[in-house]
Amino acid sequence: MRDVAERAGVSFKTVSRVVNGEAGVSERVTERVEDAIVALGYRRDERARRLRQDGERTGTIAFALVDVSNPFFSAVLRGIEEVARRHDYLVLSGSTDGVLARERQLVDAFVTRRVDGLIIVPSGPIDGTLHSELERGTPIVFVDLEPIDVQGDLVRSDHLGSAAKATEHLIAHGHARIAFFGDRADISSSRLRLEGYKRAMTSAGLDVEERHVVQGRHRSEQWRTIISEHLTATDPPTAMFTAQNFVTIGATQALHDLGLHNDIALVGFDEIELSDIVRPGVTVIPQYPLDLGRRAAEILFARVAGRRGPTSTMILSSAVVVRGSGEIRPSASSR
Repeated sequence: MRDVAERAGVSFKTVSRVVNGEAGVSERVTERVEDAIVALGYRRDERARRLRQDGERTGTIAFALVDVSNPFFSAVLRGIEEVARRHDYLVLSGSTDGVLARERQLVDAFVTRRVDGLIIVPSGPIDGTLHSELERGTPIVFVDLEPIDVQGDLVRSDHLGSAAKATEHLIAHGHARIAFFGDRADISSSRLRLEGYKRAMTSAGLDVEERHVVQGRHRSEQWRTIISEHLTATDPPTAMFTAQNFVTIGATQALHDLGLHNDIALVGFDEIELSDIVRPGVTVIPQYPLDLGRRAAEILFARVAGRRGPTSTMILSSAVVVRGSGEIRPSASSR
């Protein structure tokens, strides 16, 4: 700014008034200052301005997600960005791949950049920098997965209830031998979805066959192979509940590969792309990731603005979206 003042032949204070849109500067002087700014390539230091105006605020928040290539998490990020834009904030983000060490690195990097708040999809126990920031009172909101051994604001889907609804839907269409394919057992959302499946089966007086419960973290192509092998084994299931979007994609591919897409029922947890284009359409119980992101961000900005009080838990429920695959009934010979 001193360089601009020297080039324009005005005082430092005059440059400050022009930059900040204050009154008391003539149009001719304003033009000289603006011409000097353009000539020197001057840019206002937004971070420094916010530090002067707001004390500790930097105008940034951060989002540590699992995998930005997963449409679910990219939609959550989009919802966060929509709210952040209204508050004139930027969002820093990074993928943890569900690895705790990577999450710790990201949180350290975000805190070093003095973000005003954090939204986290937790990968494991809360410790290190994140635990310290919680104790300091840094605004932190957890989304999708519940943190372990700490209290914090949380926004997530109704994993247990939705899984039960999906399984009940298959049971209502005549199925008793229903397979469960889901993410890793150590992930809280996966555990809740498995519990919802088991509760629905037990409530209906049906056995849960452990051989029909398959879990693990795999890409859709890997699930395609795993499910194909399962469906071609002895005494296969007549229906499947796929408890994660990549699993549902792999299952849909496997069914079409084997020509069983009109014979074996399928209900997936979460939407998948083109689920209403394939035939039969894929019946799902959707999550609402945009809404999850928006609500998490709204809670975070309320905390940034100074809201105190106990932590909150917001659980979003949904209903089965019928498209065809979940309404296939078992053949008489397979019952």
